[in-house]
Amino acid sequence: MAELNTEERLAQAQQVLDPVVPYLMGESPLPGDRPRAEAFLANAPSLYGHQLPFEQILASMDIGVSAIQADPCFGGGYAWVAGCLYRIGFEDTDIYHEEALANALLWARLAVKIDPACRECWEALGEVYCFQRNFAEAEKAMGEVYRRWGDGDTYARLAFLFFRLQGDQEQAINWGALAWQQEWDTARLIQTLFALGQLYRDSGRTRQAANAYRVLCEHDHNSMWGHHFWAQCEFAEGNLQEASEINLKAIQLGGGHVMREFQETLKRAVGRAKLIGTKTRTVPPPPPAPTDGGATPGTVQSGNSSASRKITTKPGGNSSVSKRATPKSPVVPAPPPAAVVPAPPPISRVGAPPSPPPVGKVVAAPPPAASSKVQSTPPMRKGATTDSEDPPVKKQTRPLMRKPPK
Repeated sequence: MAELNTEERLAQAQQVLDPVVPYLMGESPLPGDRPRAEAFLANAPSLYGHQLPFEQILASMDIGVSAIQADPCFGGGYAWVAGCLYRIGFEDTDIYHEEALANALLWARLAVKIDPACRECWEALGEVYCFQRNFAEAEKAMGEVYRRWGDGDTYARLAFLFFRLQGDQEQAINWGALAWQQEWDTARLIQTLFALGQLYRDSGRTRQAANAYRVLCEHDHNSMWGHHFWAQCEFAEGNLQEASEINLKAIQLGGGHVMREFQETLKRAVGRAKLIGTKTRTVPPPPPAPTDGGATPGTVQSGNSSASRKITTKPGGNSSVSKRATPKSPVVPAPPPAAVVPAPPPISRVGAPPSPPPVGKVVAAPPPAASSKVQSTPPMRKGATTDSEDPPVKKQTRPLMRKPPK
């Protein structure tokens, strides 16, 4: 079945609203059973959450119509219908379809007109104006809330939305934290914490964002995106093992490709941290010697890679510790250099070639080695004397050739 667009959903919602449309057209309501009307809304499905299913919104709207029929003068029923109508046009976080907002504005104005003493009516009117970016009218609605009930939980929620949509992060964070402290409804608290966590992340306060998501997940154990964003904050803080366990919970709750891909990133980061932490030991350099007699900054470096943190401790200028002189540590002289031991002579080997002479020195060639065989003196010819200067004649050793036969 094809998904319905906003116009088709509003057409179905109009069929649910048909019994109470005459009051929107100007019919004067008559008082009814107020406790019964309030009981209808007390048992209705919550309207707070991220992108509620259309069927759930229609069921809630039907209960709002029942509350109006029980007591047409009860403004809470009209405010409930207005909240259902603009949620039908959900497009993105804090962004709703214009036609859905226009329909919701009609019922929110009727709620304030019929029952101005109902704070839910003013809250619904302020929400619609904020989502329409009509901040002037939204501020008037907030003024009525403050004038009637002070800066309680209703005003804190409206101020949180008002400043958040205007982009004033500091004011929005302040009012969001106050709304967190004063909220008593679990469903509204979860939505407040979700938006506040996003603001903390956008402003770079990942530790505060992690705390907000942690509290959110404590109230809603099935919040898939709450666990995933909590894991991202812990990863940014360097808590790799905690981030891996939290993101695994998000995957078990039905997380898709984005969360599984992030889990692989966490596995690689944990592996690198273990590798560096076990095989690489970096000894930090000694701190510089104090020059003014005061304490020097101390540095502590942990062995883990991505989880390593640098902690610098230095007493402040107004501290009594910084004013007190610290005795200098005694200077220990360096140890003497080790004695140089000459290299051993080369091993003498029989028949080994002599080592080459050093460069730059002329070495005389060694005398020829004496032969082990004693050469016999050739025989002297007859009549020769040893005093003769003529060389001796060698004896003919070649045999005489025989004459060839005739």
